[in-house]
Order: sequence, then structure tokens, then C-alpha cells
Amino acid sequence: MEFLCIHARIKAEWCGKTVLRIGQFEPSTKICNVCGHYKNDMTLAVREWECPECNSIHDRDINAAINIKKFALNKQNLIGI
Repeated sequence: MEFLCIHARIKAEWCGKTVLRIGQFEPSTKICNVCGHYKNDMTLAVREWECPECNSIHDRDINAAINIKKFALNKQNLIGI
């Protein structure tokens, strides 16, 4: 996996882009992308869930993708990319 990360960074630099890395244990699937509520009691079998705070309904994978995008955009602002 490390080789893939290094290869991606080299290719990105070559194209004038940046690669940001998020930890594999970040709870991106368990955080509501609307209000930020953390839903701890969710097993891997749960594919769709409703946020108890804002009542938004989330597909687990789409919710994670949105949270990862927010992480990347926030990270870019923090490091001034």
C-alpha cells in the first residue's frame, strides 16, 4: 500500500497536483456529513442510516465520500495549497 501512495504522489507532482492522505481508521462513514454528529453504534452490515440529530438519511459509502471530500478541502485550506 505504501508503494501505491508513493507512486500516486510522484504522478500527482508530475501533473502539478497534490495527494492528501486520510487515515484508514478515520470514522468517515459514521459522521453525519450534514450536522457532524458521530454515530458510534454502527456495524459494517449497516449500509444506510438516519442521523439521530438532524434526521438526514445517508448511504454509508456516499456519506463517507462527502466527509472525505470535506476533509481534503479543509486540509488544503489549512496548509495553503
